Amino acid sequence: MSDKISCSESSSLSSEHLYGTAPRVDNWFLLEYTEHWEKEALEKSLIPEEVKAELYNFLKSFKNSRIQLIKKDDNETDVINFYYIKSVESEPKSYHFKLNNYKELLELDFLSLVEKGDINDSETDEKIVLVCTHGAYDSCCGKYGNPVFSEIAKSGGLNVWKSTHVGAHRFSANIVFLPEGIYYGRVASDNIGEIVNCHLKGEIYLDNFRGRCYYSQPSQVSDYFLRKKIGKYGFYDLKWEFERDRDLYIAVEFGVKDEGLVYSVNSIVFNNALEFKTTCSDETPTKIHQFYFYSIIPYTPKNKEKKE
Repeated sequence: MSDKISCSESSSLSSEHLYGTAPRVDNWFLLEYTEHWEKEALEKSLIPEEVKAELYNFLKSFKNSRIQLIKKDDNETDVINFYYIKSVESEPKSYHFKLNNYKELLELDFLSLVEKGDINDSETDEKIVLVCTHGAYDSCCGKYGNPVFSEIAKSGGLNVWKSTHVGAHRFSANIVFLPEGIYYGRVASDNIGEIVNCHLKGEIYLDNFRGRCYYSQPSQVSDYFLRKKIGKYGFYDLKWEFERDRDLYIAVEFGVKDEGLVYSVNSIVFNNALEFKTTCSDETPTKIHQFYFYSIIPYTPKNKEKKE
């Protein structure tokens, strides 16, 4: 019997932090594809080449964008679902299009819809959940993702999809709530209920929180530390002000809803703090950096002082 351990086990045994690990994504393109996903899912799919080219064009046209193939076990219609999602700190948006075939995506004139604002006619209030089940990319995604998908699919009020790779399979099972852009990792049957309940209440569950995808890594880390310190878990309780890389630490400032204070959240990064195999197929270990709490300093902004 092989004594090789999986990448998710390696990460857990190394006590790698979850917070601050969400990839930077501002724009999401989700396209339903029900056939088998190869490791290079979009590239190796049977989607027409001109449609693939258009999707790749979206990546060039929208900063910090990502394409995900999605599917469900019980799709009973011939409609192909396509979503564009804008994940931002305030008022994130989702847009839903139903296609009869993939080439209809070319007929949408999508870039023009966005530029002219006509895309607003396709806005949806669906609560979308992506569960990475991309086993061909890494075996942990299929092993841990599929049971979590089945469990979340039982929850009412959520539109749950299996998804191709969402980033860092060593944290499987990975899930993403959209349009809010909230990433969770190491999701399992013993914590999925709490995560879903918190989300439906408009709150973040810190224990498995990887970060909000529209923030940089240091801002994700500071978001986590501040919420943990002051007990503010609502999606929109914090408002990002700025990030600054100082000599010894990284400072990120957040305003807090219904408070006159701004908090300077300071963290230190230790480069190459951990070393382990980050994918199940790795032959050699990878060095991983980690962020650690430094300080939180509240202060009253000068313009606030003048008003009072």
